[in-house]
Amino acid sequence: MTNKKTILDSIYGSIELEDTASKIIETKEFQRLNTIKQLGFTYLVFPGATHSRFEHSLGTHYLAREASSRLYLKKEDVVDVSLAGLLHDVGHSPFSHALEDSMIKLYGKDHLDVTIDIIEGKSPENELSDILGQHKRAVVNILKGKKGVLSRLISGNGDVDQIDYLGRDSHYTGVALGAVDISRILRVLTIHEGEFCVEERGLPSVEGLMVARMLMYRTVYRHKTALIAASLANDALEELNPDFEEFVQWNDCDFIAELKKKSPKTYESIKQRKIPKGLIVKEDEEKFGELVDSLEGSLVSCQYFKSPYKKEVLNVLTDSGIRPITDFSSIMGFLERELEGVGLLIFENAKEKGIRDALRRKNIPSQ
Repeated sequence: MTNKKTILDSIYGSIELEDTASKIIETKEFQRLNTIKQLGFTYLVFPGATHSRFEHSLGTHYLAREASSRLYLKKEDVVDVSLAGLLHDVGHSPFSHALEDSMIKLYGKDHLDVTIDIIEGKSPENELSDILGQHKRAVVNILKGKKGVLSRLISGNGDVDQIDYLGRDSHYTGVALGAVDISRILRVLTIHEGEFCVEERGLPSVEGLMVARMLMYRTVYRHKTALIAASLANDALEELNPDFEEFVQWNDCDFIAELKKKSPKTYESIKQRKIPKGLIVKEDEEKFGELVDSLEGSLVSCQYFKSPYKKEVLNVLTDSGIRPITDFSSIMGFLERELEGVGLLIFENAKEKGIRDALRRKNIPSQ
């Protein structure tokens, strides 16, 4: 007896799930994503940003299936890459990327490492791993970047993960800067001599995708208020230091409940949106560390956010063969300059003038 499902998605309409995918979404590992916010604490700024990793994972599954089918991949590869799309974020911590830095510090694992653990059956009371059956090894290798075109569909400039989250995050935040021409991009993806690339006629749509990502970082993903809340939550998680096997089963509600019991000041700050002041400074990580040292005693917290620029070069298929997108578009070089690392300084209101004066003396711009 098959277990097929149809789910109505806010972006793509009806998404049909085959038997294996249907069984996966019923597991406790996947259902946990229903209560993990895709954009962490961004809802404090954009009230509509309460969509979940569950929705994004379904969307990535759908786009991976659509793209791989359009590329005329083997049926087995279509199934494997679409399952990889479904599961690529199953290891996310509460509030998604917001707590990832502390998760790495505490446990030495990022969300992809935890995802692989879950798929391989290493998580507590695992329900998901056995369902994958013969697809398990292929899905793991896709997510580890070992399966060529299939891996490239899931991770890299122009991947289906990026296409979904930009369109979805734009929709829910109401920020039109992230709008993406999804159907056009899917139509111009191609494979040539085993290389994933985009047809030359599709360059404007792909450039639009890259620019949308930059604008969403400026407007949404690096909004100062959300970053301050995330930094406070990171500090609190390090103090809580939960057992790893317990932590990987937490959702947003579980984390907030622990904050209420053991870190009430941070809990009240986030719950009541009583967020301390902060400044974003554009410095490299080493100079930011020196700046923090010079401000010792004046800061509540601080955090450095590395550049999100993806260095994988997207190839373009021309009449004369494959060429890198940088041969056609100066936008990629522009993005590398614009998507830079930034540091966040957090402080009480009374310290603001002193910190601004210190930055001015050092000729360090802030916002």
